[in-house]
Amino acid sequence: MFWTEVIIPGSIVWFIQLILSDFLAINNVRPDFIVILILYWSVQNGRFFGVISGTLLGFIVDLTGTANFFGLSPLIYSITGYLSGNLYGKYKNLNPLYFSFVWITVILVQFLLFCAVQYQEIWIVNKELFLGKWFGTSIYTLAFLGIIQFIYPLNKLD
Repeated sequence: MFWTEVIIPGSIVWFIQLILSDFLAINNVRPDFIVILILYWSVQNGRFFGVISGTLLGFIVDLTGTANFFGLSPLIYSITGYLSGNLYGKYKNLNPLYFSFVWITVILVQFLLFCAVQYQEIWIVNKELFLGKWFGTSIYTLAFLGIIQFIYPLNKLD
């Protein structure tokens, strides 16, 4: 059961991230499929599983050479796992609009932290360009997440 629910989907998403993210890049803005997987796992299994899976997948991403700053991926993925893990079992108790607002905010915060480190020199020189990079990466990943929401919604995980 562990292989079919964690190892195989994690490997497939990591492979898709490795192969397709450069292919789908628009002006150095890439979608992040791993954060989508961590969001789903965290909402389904809770904070502890989200933090552990985010840290492990972040280290795998860093060790494959796709990251510019070593340690940034485990940090932001574990924060995403923790924040989205707070939604575990909460869909029935929350307003659906508030539930969606929370996970969208988690994704926006995750990309704000990522862009604050990745594009720190742009932040100092040109704040509009930094906001464009942050907004672009966030919206690009949220677009893929929105497509996945039609196929397998987060509220079905409860």
